[in-house]
Amino acid sequence: MLRNVSSTLFIMVLSMLASFAVTILLGRALSISDFGEYALLRQVVLIGITIAIFGLDFSYTKIFALKTDANRKTHLLTLLFFALLSIIYVTILKFIYDFHRDKLFYLFFSTVFGATGLFVAAIQRLKGRFLLAQIFAGGWKIALLVVVLIALYLESPLRIISIYQFMLLSLFIYSSYYIKFLFQSYQKSDEEIDYRHYLKLGMVFWIINSTGLISGGIDKLVIPVFYDRDILGIFAGISFIFTTSMTMVGSAIGYVIFPKISAGQKINIRKLSLYLSILISATFILFYFTGVQLVNIVFQLKFEAYVSPFLIFLFTLIGALQIVHTILHFIISARGSNKELISYWVIMLIYILFFVLALYLGKFISIPILVYISEVLILTQILKISSILAVFKNLLREDREIINKLSTTQ
Repeated sequence: MLRNVSSTLFIMVLSMLASFAVTILLGRALSISDFGEYALLRQVVLIGITIAIFGLDFSYTKIFALKTDANRKTHLLTLLFFALLSIIYVTILKFIYDFHRDKLFYLFFSTVFGATGLFVAAIQRLKGRFLLAQIFAGGWKIALLVVVLIALYLESPLRIISIYQFMLLSLFIYSSYYIKFLFQSYQKSDEEIDYRHYLKLGMVFWIINSTGLISGGIDKLVIPVFYDRDILGIFAGISFIFTTSMTMVGSAIGYVIFPKISAGQKINIRKLSLYLSILISATFILFYFTGVQLVNIVFQLKFEAYVSPFLIFLFTLIGALQIVHTILHFIISARGSNKELISYWVIMLIYILFFVLALYLGKFISIPILVYISEVLILTQILKISSILAVFKNLLREDREIINKLSTTQ
């Protein structure tokens, strides 16, 4: 058990660091506008993968936990859904962002291959191969780093279309393993599966995860719609160190507490809050004195004309709020009933709409645009976290009621 957890965590951290490194390398190599498009590309691919998989990784795990592997019909139906949802998704992207046809081609196959990789990860996890599962889930980020490093070593001119190609190649490398399951599946029994149940089983988690990803990256999705990709490139470059590093901390904590909470173990919330308060306070002090220098060093002065101590403070606050939100997300996902999960989903939808409307109004307000976007993001996060805390308190109250009932019956 400990070996599985440690190896899985190692690959997870390695994937995060690879993604971190790719962003820095591309931030240096690309123009500000192209870097903005990369920030958008990365976000739409991550969201597209989650949308295309339709929760079928969860459904497969539930249905085939005690059965033999799925037959070919199940696998082909799964791939068909990946492709169908990917077509719908890239059509919406065309309407919103007016991507060129060749970019839509790369986005479509990146989404299909990414969803396939996640599905293979679910199959491997079901077989107890947790290390392989994490490699299939996040290994493409490591592959992308390798491809980018090779391109830089060969001194190939990096254009934004090259990044689309690199991402597609990285995702294909791991998803191609799925061909093995298609060839093996003809030997499996034709045991009848309730396909309607298979398609619907993971829908709630699919809706929550898709909306959560959209909510988490809403700034990168909306900025190029109302402003331009130069603004997104500057925003993504300056905020990157402060928001990404703190989001990684929140994710690391979430991945540790999620299985414990799911298993019914108690988490010392007060102790966790104390540690987080100390960590966040130390981070504010560190970034206040070193933030401007960090941005200039990491991105070789590319954003020197735009970065300021006040922006660093705002981005650090956004990162701190991201930690809190990420941890609450894992807690609600682990313990929430369908009622709480739907409430959580509605909260995310409301604040997505709130952020979009507020950012649109920014076009008519004479406040420095980077400051305005940051302040709107902070306000949105505070209101969203306050609403989620109300759901969390309701969850705690229900737990206490269940404990009291059990005590009374005994």
